[in-house]
Amino acid sequence: MGLTKKKLLFVTWDSDQSNYLESLFFPILMGLGEAVGLEAHVLQFSWAKPQEVHRIQQLAAGMGIFYSQFPIHRRPLAGLGALWTVYQGVRIIRDYVREQGIDVLMPRSTMPAMMVNRLWDWLKRGKVKVVFDADGLPLEERVDFAGLKTKSYQYRKLKAEETKMIQHADLVLSRSQAAIDIHLKNIGEQYQPKFLKVANGRDADFFQPDPKSRKQVRESLGLAEGEMLWVYTGSLGIPYEVDRMLSLFGRFHAKHPKSKFLILTRQGDFLEGKIPNGLSEAIVVRSGSFQEIPKYLSAGDVGLSLRKFAPSLVGLAPIKLGEYLLLGLPVIASRGVGDTEQQIGSKEFAFFLDPENEEACLKWLEGVKDLDPGKIREFAAAEFSLERAVRDYLPIFK
Repeated sequence: MGLTKKKLLFVTWDSDQSNYLESLFFPILMGLGEAVGLEAHVLQFSWAKPQEVHRIQQLAAGMGIFYSQFPIHRRPLAGLGALWTVYQGVRIIRDYVREQGIDVLMPRSTMPAMMVNRLWDWLKRGKVKVVFDADGLPLEERVDFAGLKTKSYQYRKLKAEETKMIQHADLVLSRSQAAIDIHLKNIGEQYQPKFLKVANGRDADFFQPDPKSRKQVRESLGLAEGEMLWVYTGSLGIPYEVDRMLSLFGRFHAKHPKSKFLILTRQGDFLEGKIPNGLSEAIVVRSGSFQEIPKYLSAGDVGLSLRKFAPSLVGLAPIKLGEYLLLGLPVIASRGVGDTEQQIGSKEFAFFLDPENEEACLKWLEGVKDLDPGKIREFAAAEFSLERAVRDYLPIFK
């Protein structure tokens, strides 16, 4: 295939908490190491505490990945601190690429793009390949959910940086065809050949059903086999339709009073005061580690992946969908999220919730017990697995 060993530097910008490196990118980078002999380096700009940085560093080392962190300044003001960090980051990235002999530089999203945009002449002289991970439609997500105004200086500046990166990069990674179409509409169809759609894959060996765990978890929740357990894993907040999930479960629980809903999240505080009194014993909140997710999902009967509608969601590829499906779980999902309707819209194990017709979902739920978990997992292994994701990334190294 003409593949040769390369050194790749993945650059990302995060807050004080993030788990996508350990749960998504570290496994993909390790898989690429096994597939093409890739030597993977990760440079994370964040304001995480030292113990969190150490935890990530240990995980990376265990997967053969070289990890470094640089603190994002938050004083005197967060905005000024970010700009100062970007200014410093240009030098940090340049020095890292030079000292480590990096062949492929992969900035993820807008702030790393801003830093790399100051290095184009130098990178081209050094024949460093630049692959931009566009990360969905992050600026549009901030417009939809964080109050960023499209006419503001901040939006226009960041959008210009994103556009410059897309135009100059050798390749641009996207998680959905819909996001690619939006970018091409903005910058021109002539850039189409540089776009590469990649999957957010999960390790099928890690995310696999475990009958023993299923029995243990269900017993701990007081569930007998045949009594339905809903599961949700991930972030909580207004974009994640928490109120709708709770309301929908409440309607189901009224007909099936022995059913329960297990929510796995680090943001359990968000649920304070939101769980109806009559459901306080039926809804269980846990904050287990990433390593425990398959154990809990093995106990489930249906997984939820809902998002509040917004135009920017077409750029996403929900990671939790792959987790649920690899565990053989049928799923309740939202329309308008990435390419998921094209991927699973015709499958009997997937239901796309219509907020105006929840009754249809409740009717569908009555039949999920008849679905074959093995067939669901078989489909997921082909479409949502780590192996599939690694295969999608291989063109980077040709």
